[in-house]
Amino acid sequence: MPDEKSSTIQQAKSCPEYINVFIKHNLSKLMEIYDAGYEANDKEGCLGFICNQDDNKMDVMFMNKETITGMLTTDSWSTLKLSIPEGKKLFFVKDEGLDAVFLLYI
Repeated sequence: MPDEKSSTIQQAKSCPEYINVFIKHNLSKLMEIYDAGYEANDKEGCLGFICNQDDNKMDVMFMNKETITGMLTTDSWSTLKLSIPEGKKLFFVKDEGLDAVFLLYI
């Protein structure tokens, strides 16, 4: 089911600096959240961020398959899952202010 507004998926190098700073300063806790969610969800999912710099908003949650396929098609998730480099974790960042999605492999 396509979104009325289509978000542009950006490359990690175009990720806004405020997101990079947040991740860098909170990496240990973010990895704990990811690891707990990953283990609790049959080793499938990613860390999700919904943020808006203007509102000073940074919501972080583990996104299981059900949550992800509410935002992406099942086929898109299957393809995205296969693209995650070995040994990396996927951070799915939706910036509401920029109306953009950033896929970060950490």
